[in-house]
Amino acid sequence: MITNNPISIQPSFDIENKLLSQDYRIIGGIDEAGRGSLAGPLTIGLVIYSDSFIKKYPHDLEVLKNIKDSKQLTPKKRIESLEIIKKHSKFTYTEMVSHQIIDEININRATEFAIIQLLSKISIKPDVIILDGNFTFNIGIPLISIKKGDTRSISIASASIAAKVTRDKLFEHFDSIYPGYNFQKNKGYGTLEHRKALTEIGVSPIHRKTYQPVQNILQYPNSLLTSENQ
Repeated sequence: MITNNPISIQPSFDIENKLLSQDYRIIGGIDEAGRGSLAGPLTIGLVIYSDSFIKKYPHDLEVLKNIKDSKQLTPKKRIESLEIIKKHSKFTYTEMVSHQIIDEININRATEFAIIQLLSKISIKPDVIILDGNFTFNIGIPLISIKKGDTRSISIASASIAAKVTRDKLFEHFDSIYPGYNFQKNKGYGTLEHRKALTEIGVSPIHRKTYQPVQNILQYPNSLLTSENQ
C-alpha cells in the first residue's frame, strides 16, 4: 500500500521501488496539464522507467536533479528536463483530450477518457499506473492515486513535464491563430488579461464553454468580469 506522506522537496524513486518489491515490473507515471485552463485541451503525460534504471539509480543522482514538478521549473528548464527524461526513460508519451470532449463529459471524466485512450495506443503496457491527484478511475489495470505525486515520484514528475511542455508548445501555436488572448503567455488560464480579452473580443472556438467565466460571457456577452482566476 502506498501512503500519502508529506511532500518531499525532491522526487525520488521510493514509490516505484516499493511497487517493484510488490512484483510490479512496468510502472507508468501519469500527470496532466491544463485542468484549470479556460481554453484548449487537457494533456496527459505518461513516463515509464525500466525497473533496472529505478533500482540502479538513487533519487539524488545528478542527471535527475531537475526532474521535479513542472510548476517548479522555468519553461527553459522544462524543455531541458524533457530531453533528459526521453534519454533515460523506457517510454515517454502524451495524449490530448479536446475542449469539446471536456465540455461534453466534464474534466474528471475527460482525464479518465484520456488515460484509457493513451493506454490503448501505446506499445508498452504498464502493470500499474501511479497518478498525481486523488482519482478512482476504472482503466483496466491497477491505478494508485498519490496526492502531490509530482513532488514525490520521479515517474509522475517526469509525466508532468512531458504534459506541460507538449501543451505549452500547442498554445504558442494557438497564439498566432487566435490573437488577442495572449495564449503564448497565459496558456489558456484565466489571468486578468485573458478575462478582459474575453469581454472585449469574445469567446474563441477553443474556449471551454462549460467553464466560468466563459459560460457566463456566452450567456451575458455585455457583462464585465475583471476578477482574476488563476
